[in-house]
Amino acid sequence: QNNTEDYEFYPVYTNKTEDNRKWNVREERIFNTTILESRVLKLNTGIDHRYVHIPPSITPVLNQIDPDIVVAWEYNPAALLALRWCRRHERKFIHVTEGTLNSEQNLNVIQKASRRYIISRADYCIACSSKAKEKLLAWNAEPLHIETAFLTVDIDSYLKNPRNPETGRILYVGSLAKRKGLDLLVDALRKIRQRFELHIAGDSEGEEKEALKASLKAKHLDHCVTWCGYLEGDPLLNEYSEASVFVLPTREDCFGLVLVEAMAAGLPIVSSKYADGSYDVIKDGVNGDIVDPFDSTALARAIERHLDSRTDFRLRNEEHIRQFLYENIVTHYYNALDRM
Repeated sequence: QNNTEDYEFYPVYTNKTEDNRKWNVREERIFNTTILESRVLKLNTGIDHRYVHIPPSITPVLNQIDPDIVVAWEYNPAALLALRWCRRHERKFIHVTEGTLNSEQNLNVIQKASRRYIISRADYCIACSSKAKEKLLAWNAEPLHIETAFLTVDIDSYLKNPRNPETGRILYVGSLAKRKGLDLLVDALRKIRQRFELHIAGDSEGEEKEALKASLKAKHLDHCVTWCGYLEGDPLLNEYSEASVFVLPTREDCFGLVLVEAMAAGLPIVSSKYADGSYDVIKDGVNGDIVDPFDSTALARAIERHLDSRTDFRLRNEEHIRQFLYENIVTHYYNALDRM
């Protein structure tokens, strides 16, 4: 929604998508929007690929829009250029971040400099999780100038989705990159003492998938896995409906939006302690468990605790889930805008 009584919004994207994304872009729902054709650098981090978007000058776009407030995401070149424009034109700048002390523990000199520059000069900050706020405070952001607005998805369809679990079915949703820790989950599967079936809803460029298949075969677990490929819409909702437990074994995730989907679908969740959104989504021991994915025994035992569960965790978690509804998240953004 681009227009409200008090504000008019003009989104600017550095690119439409990246080569590791398969999502459907519903362009008919995008208004007042500029999509820049940025040059993209694809960097191999060893456990995943990182993308750096180098936009053409965004000054003409900002000059044309002439905004009173600019809200910019993270520490990329577009955000740096937008902040410089705001300082030059005496406009307000709001910084948004999902990065955490965990996800940003191996920064180089340039990355540290960009964070120091943006955080110290932002008029206000929006943290996408409690861990992101912790990071902002560590970088000396003013506590009274931080609003926490959780990352979320359109959870209405998940809330309406019936829970009809099949005993022993484990669900993983996401890419197959090494960062996501599926190999760690495979190690844990060997220690599960009950009957189970793992459904993997996600895909990769091929190499990672073949390595996982080889590992499963070597451990005599290939017959316990169903490869669903990339899913969205009703097929994905069906997977959430029929799973008995959701698992995210990631080595590193700033948030992990699939955790929000699983919570809204009523599943018990077993999440890696390195998924920083888990501390806001999971009430440990209530609707799931947060574990060290490198401890295969602990991961296996946590999964086992939920393999027979038919509980709809939405029923005992309604107030907590409401925090992730779009209308409630948006309120925090308006709080920041109103302050400016």
